[in-house]
Amino acid sequence: MTIIEYKLHPIPRGGMKIPDFVTDGGYWQNPDDFTLIGTVPSGVEYYVPDTVTTYTLAELQARQRAIHAKYPMKKEPTGDENMTDDEVNAVIKAWVDARS
Repeated sequence: MTIIEYKLHPIPRGGMKIPDFVTDGGYWQNPDDFTLIGTVPSGVEYYVPDTVTTYTLAELQARQRAIHAKYPMKKEPTGDENMTDDEVNAVIKAWVDARS
């Protein structure tokens, strides 16, 4: 599995969709540039643009902490309290682990 950052693609008659090459997407939008996180299986035979940004676990955690600094991720279930950087790292690691 490869972790990627992507943007939504337009569809005819308005609206947007996740690009067809993304198999699991729609995670952690960056409000500043509208990018999202998703995955692509390793070794696919179909087209994946070579311009997409890929991430390791550590790089994805750094991306999320940077976004969290401007737009805090909230603790569940109430969403009243901000997560710590360690909690953000743990959420990202659990997401990656669940897909590995």
